[in-house]
Amino acid sequence: MDATPAVRASAPPEERSPFERYHDALLHQWCATAIVLGASLVPVFVVLDWFTLPAATFERFVRYRAFTTLLLVVQLAILRLTRPSRLTFLHGHVLTLLVGGVITWMTVELGGFDSSYYAGLNLVIATNLFLPWSPAHATANALSTVLLYVAVNALFGGPFHTAALVNNLYFLTGTVVMCIATAAVRFKLVKDEYSARTELIATNRRLERSRGELKAARDALWGEMEVAKRIQTSLLPEDRRVGAYQVAARMVPAAEVGGDYYDIVDAGEGRHWVAIGDVSGHGVESGLVMMMTQTSILSLVRENPALGPAQVFSEVNGVLTENISRLRASRYMTLNVVRLEEAGLTLAGKHQDVLVWRHATRRVETVVNDGCWIGIVADTRQHARDLFVPLDEGDVALFYTDGATESMNAEGEMYGEERLVNAFARVADRPLELLLDALFADIGAFRAEQDDDVTLLVVRKASAAEQAAATASGAA
Repeated sequence: MDATPAVRASAPPEERSPFERYHDALLHQWCATAIVLGASLVPVFVVLDWFTLPAATFERFVRYRAFTTLLLVVQLAILRLTRPSRLTFLHGHVLTLLVGGVITWMTVELGGFDSSYYAGLNLVIATNLFLPWSPAHATANALSTVLLYVAVNALFGGPFHTAALVNNLYFLTGTVVMCIATAAVRFKLVKDEYSARTELIATNRRLERSRGELKAARDALWGEMEVAKRIQTSLLPEDRRVGAYQVAARMVPAAEVGGDYYDIVDAGEGRHWVAIGDVSGHGVESGLVMMMTQTSILSLVRENPALGPAQVFSEVNGVLTENISRLRASRYMTLNVVRLEEAGLTLAGKHQDVLVWRHATRRVETVVNDGCWIGIVADTRQHARDLFVPLDEGDVALFYTDGATESMNAEGEMYGEERLVNAFARVADRPLELLLDALFADIGAFRAEQDDDVTLLVVRKASAAEQAAATASGAA
């Protein structure tokens, strides 16, 4: 036989929704405000009683007001000591019961329905204007005040004139209607404000999550960019002597991965090349095009000894134009391919002008490039021409990218080729490493902020004694 438990576990209380908890807290605060107002106004109206009531009635009304004020103070203390809950609304009803009750009893002593003292009940009903509760509570509260007035005066108020009762109820009912309508609108606004506030909080949280995800993605991308920059710079050759020439170069990259390129190539069998170029734009795409250029030139000059600079340029253009198309990128490149020969330099392509410092005259000459860019047309054989630049012992050729001449100062003025020529002329007879130090220092002192890569490459033809010493050193 199954035994029925004598005591059943009680069901957990119904969980309050977030809005209900929010509304409980809001109503709790406004009930406190309304009680403070009641405890302040109830004794203040004793001043009106002083001017309108007989002495005996006045003393009795003072006691009524004092007792009601005491009850309100006690109610406020209870409210302060309790937390918002589903029963918080009772404080609003208790407030109107206390204040409405004492005013109703005063009307009884002053003539019942015929007394104009009922007007104070309008202020009691107006309490609903302070309390952000539902229209149902506002209706119950306002009507209970009117019903209390009617019931108590009907029982204890004595004879009255019907016109007086109709007048009083007319004004009380009008106040009730206005308060109920206001309560309905305000309660809707409270709900809308809560919904908007909740949505704003949720949106802020989503934004914070998105910001965190974006920061993580940015940090990851930045890390990849740093790796790409290290790869880019690690592929650059070291300064060295190649045949009859000393070659030194340096690139100072901007914040992003750039498209500046230079190389010093020993193609074997005494053949030496240098190259310098600049891919349009910045970022990984430009860096990728730069590395494809380097790979293409290395393969061509090492595997095809018979190719001249113009032929190398055209072959590189064909490879890069196709690859850039596959990338669906919009890139082009300025490029000089330079073969170092016994009597001078043979170059092809289109890049910045070449500056040549003549040791004999100690003056700088400008060699203008006459060619085309990489990636513009598929076949450059009609546009690429070999250009020979003779060099004597001690002469120095300077190749540079536009990051040097287009560097700007704070006033927006560009460094320009003229300043570069003058700076080059002052330091061209120094050792190549010191020459580069001086040129970069001059550009850096002029520039307000670096927003592009700056690359300088210098080629000096060694003297016969230096060439002989280098040959003997190599043989040893």
